[in-house]
Amino acid sequence: MQVILDPDEAWSLMTLITGYAIDKSGVSQDGKQRIRRWRTDRAVGTVEMDDLAVGMNKAIGSYLDDRTNRQIRGKGRFASTKDSR
Repeated sequence: MQVILDPDEAWSLMTLITGYAIDKSGVSQDGKQRIRRWRTDRAVGTVEMDDLAVGMNKAIGSYLDDRTNRQIRGKGRFASTKDSR
């Protein structure tokens, strides 16, 4: 499985997560302002948002690779990639 977020999708996900953190996490007012500032610095089309999208895609890819159970054929048998680590 392969999941790749484009920068607009990554921005939407980041906005959703930061909004939830601001509204529901019980963070102090200073913390909420810092989250808002961080989110503002990553507006659509900025270099920071593009970097965040790349980082999110790497993290998602690494997570999926760790959780994916693949079968490898070798000399008349199949072995799980989790077994070969």
